[in-house]
Amino acid sequence: MYRIFRPSPLHIRYGISLLLSVSVSLLLISLTNYPSYSIGSIGKSNEIADRILLTIRTSNNCQSRLTYLLQSWLSPDFSEQRNIYLTTDRFHNQSNSTIWNAFRHVIQTDCPMTHNLYDLCCKTAHEFDLFYELYSTTRSDLQWMCRFDDDQYVNLNNLYHYISKFDSSRPYYIGRTSVSKRSRIRNDNRTYSFATYGAGVCYSQALLQLLRPHVSPKILAENCVSRSLPDDAYMGYLSEIVLNVSLTTINDRLHSHLQTLDNSWRTYSLADLTRMITLGFAWDRYKLDWLPIIHRLIQLVDQNQYEAADRLWLFLRDYEKAHPENLTGQYDQSCTSYKPKLTTTKSTKVKSPKIKS
Repeated sequence: MYRIFRPSPLHIRYGISLLLSVSVSLLLISLTNYPSYSIGSIGKSNEIADRILLTIRTSNNCQSRLTYLLQSWLSPDFSEQRNIYLTTDRFHNQSNSTIWNAFRHVIQTDCPMTHNLYDLCCKTAHEFDLFYELYSTTRSDLQWMCRFDDDQYVNLNNLYHYISKFDSSRPYYIGRTSVSKRSRIRNDNRTYSFATYGAGVCYSQALLQLLRPHVSPKILAENCVSRSLPDDAYMGYLSEIVLNVSLTTINDRLHSHLQTLDNSWRTYSLADLTRMITLGFAWDRYKLDWLPIIHRLIQLVDQNQYEAADRLWLFLRDYEKAHPENLTGQYDQSCTSYKPKLTTTKSTKVKSPKIKS
């Protein structure tokens, strides 16, 4: 049973980061004869925006991440959150009501707050359950479900433009692979590919109907555990092995925190950055407080401020490399559950924290 909270809208204002002031000053630069970057027309994509259910997975332990979403790609305007649902394990008596009240739809799943196989698959099952409940009651117009994590930047215009090219009446499973080799079924010669949930995944309405008998909260969680697979890998197994629907891969436009800097941020041009659908952030690289900065940069491009955006990106892209941090003893402070335990040996070492996928 879902607990759906639809709080009253709040007028939310956020301060602008110091680094964002750099972009403001750069707006004064002359833009004459500067080449443009194509980020895709959104003409037809506007029509599909109302037919995609967007879910964002978070946790009660990771509430601080939500502030960065509201400061960047997720509008605090309730009228623009019609199809966006935040899913969380629990509220702990809504201890931080201000942040929860900033979202039009918040779904409490009551799944455990840890990060093991059962808990991940429990949360995934509730995302599917939400789609089926809406589709069968008030939202029979829904054609897609796209799910994301709370440590991602999502360029919604690019997402809508890309998805609008596909026919939702055909089964599509769209995402990014996180491993180079196909996964092999235990005690079986068959292999399959799966889309990493940390980069964002989309399912067409036709595939969602095929998946329905396999993804109820009880069935999905139990089968994940029996096959020793995390939720994203198990969804690849279901789609390709059970339902014979192969992954449509877009590794060049969907990105997660799993990627190394030398294979991601440091290689992106401004044109690359603005055509991405998702970008991943990690505590030991580009942290979540970069989200509103990246959003502002993309806004500059949308406003045809190409030179200002390009100069800002050249400064930002290698900022981490030019200003290395001492990460000894540090951890992902955006989630309270990630604080590492210290072990005492000849020298005090910090265990590697679990990174949310």
